[in-house]
Amino acid sequence: MKKLLAFALSILMVASLAACGESEGSSNKKDDSVSSQSDVTENETNEPEESSEESTTEEATDEETTEAQSTGDDDTSSAIDLTSTSKEKPVPLGEWAKSAIYAVEDKTYHNVDFRITKITTQSEDADYVKAAIEQNNKVSSEYGQIDVSELKIPSDCELCILDYEVKVPADFPKSDVTGNISSPDEDFTVTTIKGGGIPSADGTSTYIGLSTVSDLTLEKDVDYKPGNTYSFRCFYAMVKGFKDYVFQVTTYPDGTKETSSDLIKYGYFGIK
Repeated sequence: MKKLLAFALSILMVASLAACGESEGSSNKKDDSVSSQSDVTENETNEPEESSEESTTEEATDEETTEAQSTGDDDTSSAIDLTSTSKEKPVPLGEWAKSAIYAVEDKTYHNVDFRITKITTQSEDADYVKAAIEQNNKVSSEYGQIDVSELKIPSDCELCILDYEVKVPADFPKSDVTGNISSPDEDFTVTTIKGGGIPSADGTSTYIGLSTVSDLTLEKDVDYKPGNTYSFRCFYAMVKGFKDYVFQVTTYPDGTKETSSDLIKYGYFGIK
């Protein structure tokens, strides 16, 4: 599972990242972006406390745990060009955006449509967050298992779940043998709207490592094919009550074959 190891082991990087000073905390998964989930600056060395999951509430049904939330509108004709967005004007929650992903078959980037359908924090719905982690553990391999107690999330932070959808056009290049395509999942990182780190709940320190967004597994062995819409899910940690952030995505223009830093484009999804 992409970034899961980085998420679980990032607590080991406290000393080195704290010494680096305040950082925006947005990066692409293809970069060396192992970010700490509990790094604190401002000369503060708070010992992270383990996050506890609610255990007395009723568990969600199988349908609730496996189905990413949707607005029910599958019309992407008015999808926003993701590269035209900014931190100040991101794609609104629930709206479609067009962005290119890499097709293995012709080694070219092609447009697909994305939308974030739901953001859920533990404060808002602890049952949903718990069920999402349990669903991942139910269908994932040994290496994809998540033990929340080992994440060592600071006491003023909480786990959050990001649900999103990807609509793949019918003409997206596919395998001549199987008719399948590679997983069309997207890579998100958290970045603050104003830049810099994320302030702790009491305002006395700044977290510089809450940018990591890690994948969760919804079901086993999915065959992805053009012409369909697929649901995906991720998790990340955030300071309780903090809302001044967006999700950054890195992409290339539709039709790109030879990639370079000069061609990289950025787009942004909002949390509301």
